Parts: sequence; structure tokens; C-alpha cells
Amino acid sequence: MAKKTGMVVAREAIVVVVGARAPEYGKVTITHNKTGERITIDNQMDVVDEGDPGVPYAFKPFQKVSANHPAVKACPGGFMPLEDADEADLELANA
Repeated sequence: MAKKTGMVVAREAIVVVVGARAPEYGKVTITHNKTGERITIDNQMDVVDEGDPGVPYAFKPFQKVSANHPAVKACPGGFMPLEDADEADLELANA
């Protein structure tokens, strides 16, 4: 069986969310009740940027993926080169 170059396989079942950003909130300065110290905290009632939920990609164990896939670039540790995968594992994944 000829192996394709530029391919990787998922090490295990994995979901990679690409492009997600947490929401950003406005800040408010308050006085801490116990210490009297002035501190700045997030004001969750004042959303400055709603963020982005991103795009989820799900992979089965040993699923073949192009090395240029956005999920591979976002989480390279979740994948290994196709050449390093055992033939038996690849056959089980394709069954």
C-alpha cells in the first residue's frame, strides 16, 4: 500500500475548535469588602466583544487528515505523521 505524503492521522478521538475567542467584558473598579482595597473586575453586564464560537472539527482515532488542515495547525499535538502509524491501527480505523 503506497502511503500519501503530507498526511497525518489523529492520535485519538479528538474535537478541535478552530478560531474560537472568549468574550471580552468592560471593566469596573470596586472596593473589596474585607480589605478595602480598590480592584478592577470584569463587568459581565457590559459585553465589549461577543467573541467567536469557532468551527469544531471532529476526528476518529487514526483518521487520515491533510497536514494543511486548520485543525492540524491549531492542535499539532493531536496528530502524528501517517508514516508513524501502525498498519493494523489504520486498518481498524477504516473498518
